[in-house]
Amino acid sequence: KALDGCDHKTAYSYLGAALSLLPNDHWKSHYDLSLRLNFLMSSAANSCCQYDEAEQILRRGLANARCLYDQLPSYLLLSQILQAQGKVKDVYDTCSAILTELGESIPK
Repeated sequence: KALDGCDHKTAYSYLGAALSLLPNDHWKSHYDLSLRLNFLMSSAANSCCQYDEAEQILRRGLANARCLYDQLPSYLLLSQILQAQGKVKDVYDTCSAILTELGESIPK
């Protein structure tokens, strides 16, 4: 509800609490929940302009994602986070790598 009400700082706090309550092996035992909470927490941090924190959380989720399909929403958010920080080359490199992985050719 906090995210829906645009209270991103409170949402970030709640999502962090929810993640902390999961068992140590949560990426194995509660994969879908872990993926969703991780993405939402990163999104909330991004909305609070905590870009470094948002990127760190997102990269942890990307590292634990089981397949490219599960990573795609996170890569979209990552490109937005990098863009907000003015890291245009990183945005291009990230998007190009994902499109190549999806079988698209990127002109040089």
